[in-house]
Amino acid sequence: MGYPGFETQMLVWLSRRIDAAQLRQAISRLAIRHPAITARLVEPTGSGGGPYWQFQPDAAATLHELDVTADDEQSVLDCVARLLSQPRPPDVNPPLRFHLLHRPGGQDVLVLQYSHVLMDNGASHLVVQELDRLSQSAGDDDQPHYEPANLAARRLRSVPHAARTKATKAAFDLQAHTLRGRAAILGTGEEDKPRIVSLQILARTLDPELTRAIQAASARVCGFPSLSMSILASAFRAIRSLGPESRNADRTYIAGIGLELGLRRGQALLQNLSSIVPITARPAELADHSGLLRSLSRQMRDRLESRIDLGILRLAHAFQRRPRHIRWVTEHMLRWCYSLWYGYFGSLDNVQTLCGAAVERCYYIGPTWSPIGNSLLVNVCGGRLHLQTTFDPELIAPPLAGQLADAVVADLTEFAAG
Repeated sequence: MGYPGFETQMLVWLSRRIDAAQLRQAISRLAIRHPAITARLVEPTGSGGGPYWQFQPDAAATLHELDVTADDEQSVLDCVARLLSQPRPPDVNPPLRFHLLHRPGGQDVLVLQYSHVLMDNGASHLVVQELDRLSQSAGDDDQPHYEPANLAARRLRSVPHAARTKATKAAFDLQAHTLRGRAAILGTGEEDKPRIVSLQILARTLDPELTRAIQAASARVCGFPSLSMSILASAFRAIRSLGPESRNADRTYIAGIGLELGLRRGQALLQNLSSIVPITARPAELADHSGLLRSLSRQMRDRLESRIDLGILRLAHAFQRRPRHIRWVTEHMLRWCYSLWYGYFGSLDNVQTLCGAAVERCYYIGPTWSPIGNSLLVNVCGGRLHLQTTFDPELIAPPLAGQLADAVVADLTEFAAG
């Protein structure tokens, strides 16, 4: 697709500078316990089976230290945007890397950058918690922890055959009818694949009072504090108001909502243990935030009742040994079937310390690609709502990306005010 890779970052903002040697030792111990951290992805040619991780017994997990030029948040985001823009193919690079950013005021930021081939975001905070434990304990009993094989496939096999078949048909019908044509998007819609990508990142933070007000408004409208659907409603409305009206007039607004399968149970399992559910809106539904929120929430309930998450997972597993077919389908969906790459990840308040330093906030940075050109990842930490957008400036000009972020915040503020 001409982009650096499907990687995500978790940023852990610390209250002070930490002992890099202590953190480096904890990372080394983490790699002993989880050998996949330093593995390489092997894709057999011919009929040699599917891709697999090959352990590298002599490879060491490393910590990269970088100095940031200024203390402000945007300087940190500019630094991590450069990291996200560098291609790191998993056949020659480790799928999980650690960067420690030193701010001139004496506070550090730990960056986890990981490939979604290895794991989803549900494991990241557990990895940080384990790092913190390892940094504070003795290391005499470190042993490799080899994970159970393919928990997602095991979960599928646990569902009765008739239920699996029904869910798969529902997922197939949904994708055949919903994910056709092109979704409404914010940017230019150019399909050229730039050879050199310089992604940029913007962030917005809402104070605890406004965050609570949005939760309360969501509960009044749809019966529970659905922050995910409230934010998505505002994102769709912002794209409608800022994007090309003539092109988007008849297009559907679509986002994929990631749903965890509930298989980790507090363990830092380095696998993809989530599915994805498409949620859509037609242009006529976007005028009223409350009505749109009710529609999106109703869709999510319907999707869950139809077991769409399991059906989509089964489709993926069914086609994993037909790489040419699944490559075409996946590229079509990723490039043209979504209005933005969106994720809401709940609270990260369970990440509290690292190497003895207090964690002040945590949030995620996601990838983006042509032609949609932007992603929006959201979570709560310390009672504050954190919104981060990654964008490709060749597709979405920086002023427009800033207008999108501000429009989402303004719409949520108006919604909370009733």
